[in-house]
Amino acid sequence: MKVKKIIFIIIAIAIVIAIGLAIGVGGKKNKSNAKYNVIASNFASYDFLRNIIGENKDIELTYLIGPGKDAHSYDPTVQDLIKIQDSDLFVYVGGEMEKWSDKVVDSLDTTGTEIICIADFVETMEEKEVDGAEELEHDHDYEDEEEHHEEVEEHHEEHEHEHEEGAFDEHIWTSPENAIKMVNALEKAMEKIDSENATKYKENADKYITQIKDVDSKIQNIVDNKVRDRLIFADKMPMQYFIDYYNLKVSAAFDGCSTETEPSAKTIAYLQNKVKEEKIPVILYIELNPGTVAKTIADETGAEAMQIQTLHNVSLDDFNKGETWVSLMTRNIDVLKKALQ
Repeated sequence: MKVKKIIFIIIAIAIVIAIGLAIGVGGKKNKSNAKYNVIASNFASYDFLRNIIGENKDIELTYLIGPGKDAHSYDPTVQDLIKIQDSDLFVYVGGEMEKWSDKVVDSLDTTGTEIICIADFVETMEEKEVDGAEELEHDHDYEDEEEHHEEVEEHHEEHEHEHEEGAFDEHIWTSPENAIKMVNALEKAMEKIDSENATKYKENADKYITQIKDVDSKIQNIVDNKVRDRLIFADKMPMQYFIDYYNLKVSAAFDGCSTETEPSAKTIAYLQNKVKEEKIPVILYIELNPGTVAKTIADETGAEAMQIQTLHNVSLDDFNKGETWVSLMTRNIDVLKKALQ
């Protein structure tokens, strides 16, 4: 985590503590009119909770990061920290994507708050190297090959250190199997804070799981009848759980947690060659991305550039329309059919 971000969080936490001391210890501060305050850091958890809660007006559900933003670059505001401290249930993913989460959870007074790291309820995997993905920025001028070699070695040492610290791929929700596990875990969490409505939460969760299984079945049918098994992302690729679940292959410009937006000419050429060699008909780009690189590769290869929903986040428009994990994954069905069949 950058020093600037650490200083920001320390200052923010200090402000929250000061607010707590001013108001007095005990009880929830800034409580809304709702009976329970529930906060989810990422969209998938927010959507699952939204469907589990249903029409219960006693619950105020907040999507902490909000639509249209890159979760990897999100910084909690002081108001966000206060909301977390005052919540009855706080759900987060953690990992590199939410570096701030563990520090916040450890530092705030969350007495009376049920805290869940949703990644604890699924089998996580280490971040994988993606075929074609850039590992280094290539805009440096090196005086000699040795200097370049040293930077490569330094990158690999940093990458290995991350894994030693328990780094994992946080995009757990892209696998339907994981999505179901998340729904079940969140349903149990809602029962814990609001046992009076346990039966309704279970009914809602079961109903939503049925919808997830239906989408899974439709995607599996496409995979079972595929004529090729490789997806090409001219973008970052935060769908490794999805790729593994359906036993597919993938090539991409960047890995799932990359903050880069423009691949090098070498990477673009590699993906173009892959498209031509394997006769790939579709070049993918993810939500919140205009797809410029995908369209460039498509123009050069005769393929079609199409957007795929990874649920890393959703656009403001989709959020306002009430799009869900199920509806967004359903949107992917036609894309996958054109890409694989």
